[in-house]
Amino acid sequence: MSSPDPDSRLLLLMRHGKADSGSGQPDHERPLADRGATQAQLVGEYLASQNVRPARVLVSDALRTTQTWEAVAAAMPALDGAVTFEEDIYSGGAGEILALLREVDDADAVVMVVGHEPTMSSLASLLADEESDAGSVAQARLGMPTGGMGVLSGSLAHWSELDEDALRMHTIVRP
Repeated sequence: MSSPDPDSRLLLLMRHGKADSGSGQPDHERPLADRGATQAQLVGEYLASQNVRPARVLVSDALRTTQTWEAVAAAMPALDGAVTFEEDIYSGGAGEILALLREVDDADAVVMVVGHEPTMSSLASLLADEESDAGSVAQARLGMPTGGMGVLSGSLAHWSELDEDALRMHTIVRP
């Protein structure tokens, strides 16, 4: 993303791809199903086709989310954004992720979070302002589909200003 507005922010909130049922495995260790890997690859291809390069990526430390991110990143050549794996995204809710986002460096205009339901849809709904696409907000309120990604943007001087109704939700990408 390049914008003449230095305060322009783009936030991508992605739910991990479809995971295996994980019979007998701890939830944290459930891997992606083949379908989930394909979903993640398609999101990466979509981002690459839109010339969107996250400068900062926050990923849950669960296996299925790390595998989702790896598949997204593999479809985006020359991606050089900073990536961290956060336990709070796995165990926390929208408030914990909001706190992580408020700590992002202001130089990072494009930020992506790869996490879980119901947290991704709750956070997208919380951040969406009244000018947001009504269909996308309705979908977020129902739940983010596996591999789905909410696309939100707005003008914030600092990520620390991120709060309820602060961004416009444009769409939910459904692979």
